[in-house]
Amino acid sequence: MELNFETLSFIVSIVSIILAILSLVFAILFYRWSEKSNKQTFELSKGIENNTKKIEDLFDRFYSDTFGLMKSNYEAMQSSFFNQPISTGDSSFTEEEQVENIITSMLVKTKISTRENICHFIDKVYPKKGLKHSDINKAIDLLHTKEIVYINENLISIATTKESSSDEG
Repeated sequence: MELNFETLSFIVSIVSIILAILSLVFAILFYRWSEKSNKQTFELSKGIENNTKKIEDLFDRFYSDTFGLMKSNYEAMQSSFFNQPISTGDSSFTEEEQVENIITSMLVKTKISTRENICHFIDKVYPKKGLKHSDINKAIDLLHTKEIVYINENLISIATTKESSSDEG
């Protein structure tokens, strides 16, 4: 069987049509796969963005809490050791926020306390603040309404949240 130019030309054209169809099918498949991959990447980037925002908020909160506690401890040392008045400085905290920071820092260290112990602690460590027990109790109640502290009968502790254990990574 002898192949002439016309038969060879016909075979080559059929092969080129088959290759064109295959390349079209592959192009459609690759397009669909890339779209699916693009959607997954977008969803993952949104998740990363949300988690980054949560981490930034948490860092900001810890940053302000840490420096508030450091300032409270510094003022307590200044008052106790050097017998100097507590600095008023350029604190951005109000008097109520300072009392709340004192209470939370004490509860972080002691884990559990009572209203009486907190009042006694503030009277001893911060005598120059001249806080009344009613003001301290108001601050404790405010921390309880903000769900920062947990009160069970006469015991007070730092509140723990259930949502922090159920958050996705």
